[in-house]
Amino acid sequence: MGISLEKVSYSYNPKKKGTIYALKDVSLNIDSKDDFISIIGETGSGKSTLCSIFNALKVPTSGIAIINDIRLKKQRKRKENYNSIRKHVGLVFQFSDYQLFEETVLKDVMFAPLNFGKSIDEATEIAKHALSLVHIDESYYEKSPFQLSGGEKKLVSIAGILAMEPDILIFDEPTAGIDPETKRKLIKLFKELNEVYHKTIIIIVHDMNIAYDCAKRVLVLKDSELIFDSTPYDLFVNHKEIVDIAHIDNPDVLRIIDNIYEKTGIKIDKHINNLNMLVEVLANE
Repeated sequence: MGISLEKVSYSYNPKKKGTIYALKDVSLNIDSKDDFISIIGETGSGKSTLCSIFNALKVPTSGIAIINDIRLKKQRKRKENYNSIRKHVGLVFQFSDYQLFEETVLKDVMFAPLNFGKSIDEATEIAKHALSLVHIDESYYEKSPFQLSGGEKKLVSIAGILAMEPDILIFDEPTAGIDPETKRKLIKLFKELNEVYHKTIIIIVHDMNIAYDCAKRVLVLKDSELIFDSTPYDLFVNHKEIVDIAHIDNPDVLRIIDNIYEKTGIKIDKHINNLNMLVEVLANE
């Protein structure tokens, strides 16, 4: 089970002349375990629309989208089918306030398991485990989620999705507007969820440092079309023309490696994917 799209398009005015596409003829497959994907591209390129289809918030105008073995259709017989998709594919919105609504942190994270039929005791244990994964301790359980800092709200909103126990987790600009320390915690969390718990992680991101450091695969969207699907190394090292076409910045670590080579002639392996690794390599030179 996973995500499969075949020539999927989405339009806001499909029956009118001069159709405007938010997504056009996208085909891809995503496994339900162990994948880590960054979706990158300019604002308006179709990233959020694509992830809304992954989570069944939007249904394709044309093409075939199969999520968790369920084909998305505009006319569906059983509403619960799409609920099962959203349990399988969890979506964390960019703005945490969109997902927080209960009077306490613990109740907020308990909401999803209760909604999926768990008892209060079961939901409580699931919620506590989810909160522990994002390093929110017991002292926060009875606090109002709306009294938390921006970074804390982000972590609680992620715990709320983790409590659904999804196989695939989608994050829409998860590090936007948060402090550097919480950003480091999130990157560590994403890697842990992928490497230890074998979750498939999908991140919409404008920070190419995160894309190069974390992702095993990058999807590049340009003008509503998927123009690249491969590894970060393949994109930034072997396909610089795509980087230029899509108006993407190079990761800091690659820019520094290029500068070192220009000034010293020393070649450094570009598979080094973050600055900490680069510092270690330079310290041993």
